[in-house]
Amino acid sequence: MKVLLVKCHKKTIFSKIEPIITEPLELEYLATILNKDRINYRIYDQLLEGKSFHEVFHEYLPDVLILTGYITAVEVIIAHSRYAKDKNPKVKVVVGGVHAEVNYQDFFADTIDFIVHSDGLNGLQQLLNINFDLEQAVMIKGIAFKKKDQWQVNEKRVTNTAEIPLPDRSYFNKYKHRTKYMNYSPLAIVKTALSCPYQCNFCYCKMLNQGIYSTRSIEAVVEEIEKIDAPYVWIVDDSFLLDRNRILQFIGMVKLKEVKKKYIVYSRVDFVANNEDLIEKLASIGVIEVIVGMEAVEDCQLENFNKNASAYENIRTVEILKKHNITLTALFIAGINFTSSDFRNMRRWIKEMALESYTVSIFTPIKGTSQYKDYEEKIQVKDYHKIDFLHLTLKPEKISKLRFYMEFYYIYVEQFFRSKYIRRFVLKNIKEMFKGGGHLE
Repeated sequence: MKVLLVKCHKKTIFSKIEPIITEPLELEYLATILNKDRINYRIYDQLLEGKSFHEVFHEYLPDVLILTGYITAVEVIIAHSRYAKDKNPKVKVVVGGVHAEVNYQDFFADTIDFIVHSDGLNGLQQLLNINFDLEQAVMIKGIAFKKKDQWQVNEKRVTNTAEIPLPDRSYFNKYKHRTKYMNYSPLAIVKTALSCPYQCNFCYCKMLNQGIYSTRSIEAVVEEIEKIDAPYVWIVDDSFLLDRNRILQFIGMVKLKEVKKKYIVYSRVDFVANNEDLIEKLASIGVIEVIVGMEAVEDCQLENFNKNASAYENIRTVEILKKHNITLTALFIAGINFTSSDFRNMRRWIKEMALESYTVSIFTPIKGTSQYKDYEEKIQVKDYHKIDFLHLTLKPEKISKLRFYMEFYYIYVEQFFRSKYIRRFVLKNIKEMFKGGGHLE
């Protein structure tokens, strides 16, 4: 048996300079399972290799094709499945990933055989055990499959984080020179928990693992980090800085093992604002950047997101991270109820706080969240590739679409001219593009 594992992507307006390129971690976990069963496989990620999917499929000729990707890649995943079935009708096509976990119905296509909608590692292992036999598939939790032109959706299964193996990073080691987070490279990513215990109504991450927040042991996490052959590690939990005791354990274990890495992590503002002593300790073990979902600059807007955080905590977060020389990347949301005045207030606040690294996303209800139901009838754009937080999917309530886009993108124009951090990255990557260093199609 030959298995081709593919991470699917859809280009955005930022694809030419591609600020972030990471290893396909979910596929590296699957690689560990395939290694254990001594099954031949190949991982393919276009952002790292540059080859086209068609070229790789033709070269490898797999018996099983596994596709994964985010919401923007839904149409790409389905197109790849069609191509594969056209070239080899006998190939088994399996789809998984975070979008398939909550919105598995989006992959009810004639050219897809199985959808793994929960506990992906166990789902694949069980499918391998039965050799993708439809008669036995009825017993496997966490999957959906097509039988006699009808889709059957089996019961979901919660992941036991204690059973998650260490990923096989052979693919990462081959292409790590192309991985990056802005100016940090080579860069590995690490996942230490599933879902999120908070209830922000716009958040998709809390829907994963059936909404059950579950963590890996710190011992297993640090063991994984120790073995990574790269200077930078990005901990990609929706929010790594949540539990004070767990973070103290992480700090202690990193010091005990004398792990020398530089870390990028996610946090909520209330954790940073109320745990300055831990922020100082995190800086001492190598945390160089914290990505924080600030969302808004006014309390009334934060309340609309059910954020359970305050504008004051936003300010304290900026002050504390600056004090301890940790780069802050702040994440904001531009609401569809924004006026030109709201955009100006956000730009003014960013300028007053002297932020250099930040992103602003257009408010976009994501299918599967509780908020989506409130806006479903008003959604005007349902093309998956435009659900990238850079396109309006809802009509602005108080200004025209043109005015909204002008105000929105002016934030990024202003950032380029005011931020050395961003300008250095953009100019460096543009220069590399003209040298022919780009490898995207």
